Formats: sequence, structure tokens, C-alpha cells
Amino acid sequence: MIEIKNLTKEFVLFRSKKAIVKHVLGLSKIGRDFDVVRSLDNLSLSVPSGQVHGIIGMNGAGKSTLLKILTGVIHSTSGEIKIVGRIAALLELGTGFHGELTGRENVLLNGAMQGFTNSEIQAKVPEIEAFAELGEFFDRPVKVYSSGMYVRLAFAFAVAVEPDVLIIDEALSVGDAYFQQKCLRKIEEFKAKGITILFVSHDLGAVKMLCQTVTLLSKGKEIFTGQPQQALDLYNALLAEHKNLALADQRVKQAASLMTGSSFESGNHKMVIESVSLIDAGGNEASAVESGSSILIRIRTRVSDAQIDDPTCGILIRDRLGYDVFGTNTSELGMKNGVVRQGQIIEFTFHMNCKLGPGDYTLTVALHSSRSHVTDSYHWIDRALVFQVIPSTDFRFIGVARLEPHVDVCRDGEYIHRNFVPSKETHFSPAEIDSTLRKGLP
Repeated sequence: MIEIKNLTKEFVLFRSKKAIVKHVLGLSKIGRDFDVVRSLDNLSLSVPSGQVHGIIGMNGAGKSTLLKILTGVIHSTSGEIKIVGRIAALLELGTGFHGELTGRENVLLNGAMQGFTNSEIQAKVPEIEAFAELGEFFDRPVKVYSSGMYVRLAFAFAVAVEPDVLIIDEALSVGDAYFQQKCLRKIEEFKAKGITILFVSHDLGAVKMLCQTVTLLSKGKEIFTGQPQQALDLYNALLAEHKNLALADQRVKQAASLMTGSSFESGNHKMVIESVSLIDAGGNEASAVESGSSILIRIRTRVSDAQIDDPTCGILIRDRLGYDVFGTNTSELGMKNGVVRQGQIIEFTFHMNCKLGPGDYTLTVALHSSRSHVTDSYHWIDRALVFQVIPSTDFRFIGVARLEPHVDVCRDGEYIHRNFVPSKETHFSPAEIDSTLRKGLP
């Protein structure tokens, strides 16, 4: 359904307005008047008919560029693409609709551009209006729409034209929870009908839930294409590498936040937190972990004061709304850490199973005396980490807590279900992750 061969896209970035004129006259020189940035680098990819295929990668990996080329918004520098059937796309906000036209008028215009006759698209308008749930705003100019209203209209139109290929680029992230669930149900319907879907998102839970295969991009290159969980393993490894490269910059920003009186950090700094890491079941630093999996929270600290008696290290996990989900510290756990002295490095590691529901969470860490930071706070870092919990395929549930009940089903005195243990997914080993990244990255 989608064939991409040796696709390359380069952007020319001029250093001045004068350089643009020189380029038109054929007098410009690369490196002096302009630079060339390669957003896609000889990319090849095949997506079979009826497959839901995910595209993931860090910002700047080339995801949106790829989708814009596939939908004809921009042209490639070289390479070939082939798509069979009608395409519907939800790209970044602002793509596809005219701000001065109403929602209804934009539907009619885009329907004509898709090749529908006026009577055909008119017949679909009631369905689109009902799905979008915009009320009176359906007949108001799109320029007065909020980002969520814009996505409602765009998604309603995309699914109503019954495409053979549906392309989605992060658009659902701006919608409210109600409409996101509505869209995800529709995508599941399309999946059941065998419609090919290309899904780009930073919502790793949605990628894992919806996609049968996933491609990981980095710096315009394909790193891996295969099972969703293995792609997420590699993505976590890439994020960990990026985090290490950005560590110095992070330290500068943290120092600046202290100087400006930001509430991000506080404390007397008699003992300081040098790094905070979330380690997944494979032993890798991660920004996304699977619900129910084993994790480590590792906090590296350094003693600045001459001597501290029995320091306490604490953690606090909050959900995306800021509600406390779980918190504890070494004092509450009954631990005595003894006397620590200036210059010593103390590493605290909390081992636990991530029995949280899918979603976004933050981790706050603290060093203090006694049971509470109120007495003597050495170092407190709010939102030291932001991480995502993604759903596991072996145990589906909603909510924040993963309670894992055992359910028996007995019919006429005989058990239909008892102690059912589903098969686990395949993960990459740390050695396989390192080998794949070294092979794929330039």
C-alpha cells in the first residue's frame, strides 16, 4: 500500500537576505551563504495494505517531513514513493483548511479536492457535523476555532471520506480526553476494516496499543522496523543517550533556576542531588516503562557539608494533574544511613514494580534529615524526571493503580478460567540495543 525507496529531503537555509539574491543569480556558495540540512537520508520503507504502522523518534528525526512528502505538502529532493488508494491525512495544525471559510465550507472545498462530486460530499456533511460535535461553530470561520475544535473538524472529515490510507501526525494530542477516546475507537474500527494507517506520535502508549509494526527514525535515518515493544526499547536507549549528551546543559539550567529564585529546586545544599535516573527492566535508562514491569529509581548524591548524620532520601510520584500517587523515603522505610562526610558519593536505588496505569507521571526527589524535609531540607528537586507508563498487552485496565486481581470463572461447577498467564512480549537485550543503535546511527 505504501512503498518508499531511497527517499531524501534537503532544506536550504540561507544566512541572510543578500544570500538569497546571490543564490538566484547563481553566485552563492554552500557554507558561506547557505547551509544544507538533510531531514531525510536515503529512507526506504514498505507498509503492507491493512497494517497500522507507527513512526516514532525524537524531535528532528524527520517524522513530520516524511508525512508531508507522502501527502504532497512538500516534495522530496530525491527518491520514490508509491501509495495505492485514497489518502486522508491529519497533519500539524493549520494544514488543510482555509481560516476565512467556515467549517462547512472547508468540508465542501476539501471534498472537491479529494475528487468527490458536490452531491457526494453534501451527503457526508451530516455525518461529519455529527462526529465533530462543533455545534454552531460548524458554520463559523475556522480562524476562530481553538486547536481542539480544529482537530475535531479535521478528524471528522478524514474518517468520513473513507480513505484507503489514513495518515495521522500528532494531531490527537491537542484534543480533550473525550474526543481522543472517540478518535481511538474510530482508528480501531479502521484497523478492523483493513485500512492502512500511518501513525506518528510521542504518545508511546497509543503507539503500542494501535500499531502492529513500528519504525524508529533518528536524524532522518531508519534505525529499526519491527515489533512495537522492541522499537520502544531502542527509543528509550536513544533518549538515554540524548540525556547524557545534554547533562551539562541541564546543570547550567538548574543553576540558573536557583539564581532566579525558581521553585524548581530548593534546600541548603549541604548534600546535593547530582543525577536522577529511571532504569527499565532491561537495565537501560528510560523515559517510558511498561506497566507492571520492574524498574529502578537511582539517585546519585554528593555530600557538601563537613558531616551529616543519617541523611534521608525520598521520592514522590505524581500524575499529570499533579496529584500524589506514591511517595516514601528511607526514614519511613526504617533505614539508618549512618554518618556521611564531605566529598562522599552516596547512591540511593529504589527497586519496585511499576504498578501504575498508563499515562504521564513526574518524579520529585529530596534529601533531608529525619522523616520530613520540613526539618532540614538539603536538596529538593520538583519534577526531576518526567516519564510515561505505557500499557502492557498481558493486562488491560484503566485508572492509576495496577491492582492485578485474580479472576476465576466457574460454569456448572467447572472452571473455564483459572490462573491464566498470557505470553510476554519480546524485548531487546541491552547488548542487542547497543548493537542496533551503533549499526543504524551515522
